[in-house]
Amino acid sequence: MGNGVSSVGPAAVAPRVLCIAAQGEVRGLVRQVLERDGFVVTEAATGLDGVAAAERGAPDLVLVDFHLPDIEGTAVATHLRRTLSALPIVALAEPGHQHKMAISAGCNGVVDAPADYDRLPAHLREYLNGKREKLRSGEEARLLKEYSTSLVSTLEGKVAELTTANQRLKAIDRFKTEFLQSIAHELASPLTPIAGYLKIMQSQRLGELNPRQTQVVEAMLQSADRLARTIDNLADFAALETGEYRLQPVDADPVVLLHDVIAQKHALARTKRIQVRTVGLRQGEVSLRLDARRVQQAMGNLIENAIKYSPAGSDVLVELLYTAERLRFAVYDQGAGVPRDEQQRIFEPFHHIERAGSGEAGGAGLGLAVARKLVEAHGGTINVESPPKSQPEHGRHFAGSRFWFEVTPVPTPTDVAADSSAR
Repeated sequence: MGNGVSSVGPAAVAPRVLCIAAQGEVRGLVRQVLERDGFVVTEAATGLDGVAAAERGAPDLVLVDFHLPDIEGTAVATHLRRTLSALPIVALAEPGHQHKMAISAGCNGVVDAPADYDRLPAHLREYLNGKREKLRSGEEARLLKEYSTSLVSTLEGKVAELTTANQRLKAIDRFKTEFLQSIAHELASPLTPIAGYLKIMQSQRLGELNPRQTQVVEAMLQSADRLARTIDNLADFAALETGEYRLQPVDADPVVLLHDVIAQKHALARTKRIQVRTVGLRQGEVSLRLDARRVQQAMGNLIENAIKYSPAGSDVLVELLYTAERLRFAVYDQGAGVPRDEQQRIFEPFHHIERAGSGEAGGAGLGLAVARKLVEAHGGTINVESPPKSQPEHGRHFAGSRFWFEVTPVPTPTDVAADSSAR
């Protein structure tokens, strides 16, 4: 049955009515009396939900309350009249001005509120059979002008609300950034001496440690290092969010940078018996102008993510490809992978996904977000493939994920000056 007139004979298909009303009591009474009379009733409590339900479900008639919590019933009628032109729309409105405004907005007719529920089925059948109320021409023009003015006023009010809400969101965002910077500082201050004293104990300058004590101190240092990395990510994310971060480029060998990062992650990989292997590394071939510390941090965050979500005893492969014009870094793992619908959201701050088989609880949710910010600060891109679209030239198969980023070297001041002169 399409939108419009419904036959109501003994063998007719039951007419489908969508009731849009804020009050559950009203919707319940409408459903009760209409279903008793052979109608099929669906409900919506807001105007926007009602519009979506009408466009999705193609009812034979819409019964809409004049007053709704989000948009007026007249706005619902105007929208549906444009998108579903043949659909009978009946308003629940008070007699008089509301009645006339509903007709001018595109309703076929009006059931006076409060409704006479005993007569409601008969009223709706009339509209299903083609009934439509009309206004006198002069009155219709006046009411249309009034309705247009009302819509403009409503729109201006919504714009003012959105402006205020946007200002509040900016203030909240600024407070969040300041809060993160403060928290990072407060956490880092006590951690620095704690890590320092642990290293002194590990060196046994304060006295010899037995094997069990040495093991405990090493475990504490690993935890302190992990906390330090989390604090660094927190502080860097806050700084990058402000947009005030400036790169500090130096000439560096990317292979040396990567070797240092892998050495830093050795203890973490050892706890899970994971081998971090490399391919494409040839030290001393090229020197690139990069923010070395930040590029290392992005590399380290991706490697740590791969270790964290890989099963014990597996491999993580790091690939480095570079020329004088670009650097591409990739990490392959043998974990459970990243669901397709999460592959872009995973780079959002504080976002977590549960990856089966990793044996790891979610962290702060900042490692990948910070890596993206750092790469984008270099004018680069970062992405994930899960499973990898191609395999590296290596004996093992990596069916989990491939995280990669690509950056271009930072131009030297002389390069920039020369480029400007050429123009």
